[in-house]
Amino acid sequence: MTDSAEFWDRRYTHGDIGWTLAPHPLAVAELALVPPDTCAGPNTPRRLALDLGAGAGRHTLWLARRGWRVTAVDFSATALERTRRQAAAEELDVTTVLADLDSYEPRQDTFGLILITYVHIEPPQRAALLARAAKALAPGGRLVVVGHHLDNLGRGLEGPSDAERMFTPERLSAELPDLRVERAERVVHTVTTASGERESYATVIRAGRATGDHPSLPPSEAGLPRHETHQEIP
Repeated sequence: MTDSAEFWDRRYTHGDIGWTLAPHPLAVAELALVPPDTCAGPNTPRRLALDLGAGAGRHTLWLARRGWRVTAVDFSATALERTRRQAAAEELDVTTVLADLDSYEPRQDTFGLILITYVHIEPPQRAALLARAAKALAPGGRLVVVGHHLDNLGRGLEGPSDAERMFTPERLSAELPDLRVERAERVVHTVTTASGERESYATVIRAGRATGDHPSLPPSEAGLPRHETHQEIP
């Protein structure tokens, strides 16, 4: 990934990370449409969510407060420690996994909800990440992706300077051939910057896996222990 774990560790320790603490309203609007019993069934894992690129846990904690059992994945140990500390204080069902998204392999057929917010990596890595996320969904599960739309490029807003790493509905939809895309839109919203409120553009994707598929893992093998950190071994 372009930014190193060390860069984000320093930023979470010393930088201005206020924007990383409040759940993003566009993500919340999509997540609210997917209840924790989305994949309820006799052979389907229940209430399992996966937050890829979870950062300091703003969406992980939001989901856990609403009944999801959440696995938060990030390569910043500092960010995950913040998540663990808050989850423990609230007695929330959260597992943290220290791993790089370029190589992290979630368990297949497992999660009722997978979230990816503002993870802007190179196109080949992005396509591979989305493919792994699609396979990790349980039948009936949903994938939600939110990030900078290409139209944000050059507007002085936080985000990548490489056009290929920016999102468009068409790009992301094309990288999810095995899922049913339910929403793929360019959304205008307002962000607060040092110079005041600005208009910004986001890409919002919601896609689902058909319920006719059969998961390959039983529910007893789907989850991970609470509040445990796992270091990925190269």
